[in-house]
Amino acid sequence: MKCSVNGCNVPVRVKSLGLCFKHYVRFKTYGTVERKKCARGSLEERFWTFVDKKSDDECWQWTGYIQKNGYGRISLGSKSQGYDGSHRVSWKLFNKTDIPDGMFVMHKCDNPSCVNPHHLSISTPKENTQDMIEKGRKRVVSPKGEGNGKSLLNEEQVRLI
Repeated sequence: MKCSVNGCNVPVRVKSLGLCFKHYVRFKTYGTVERKKCARGSLEERFWTFVDKKSDDECWQWTGYIQKNGYGRISLGSKSQGYDGSHRVSWKLFNKTDIPDGMFVMHKCDNPSCVNPHHLSISTPKENTQDMIEKGRKRVVSPKGEGNGKSLLNEEQVRLI
């Protein structure tokens, strides 16, 4: 029995769907047996294929690769050029300039997958950290000494030692 996809003469591997392994994997991954086309072209052309653009005051969601930390990521081209954050690329494309060395691209909306350039601004690491603290996103560090629940000694015992 051959694969049910037109032009494919490979034996069926998944009988319930009538698909060969290649077409089954495509169906499982993309929801279709058709070949998924890779975004090609300039960085700007590729960038916009992954943006769910809305009005200027709404978040524009990144629909491409999302890292575990919630930030989008896009290839800058060849392997040697590497990757960059989608929000950083958005800021660069909108402002038509590079991000100064040592500076961050900060979200005003606190949505890491947002690439709306109206929600992005350049900041120093200190300003970025201050913004995080003001908005209550700073991780709490365990207290030191007796205030730490895993503390084995109290202050008096430490002095005696």
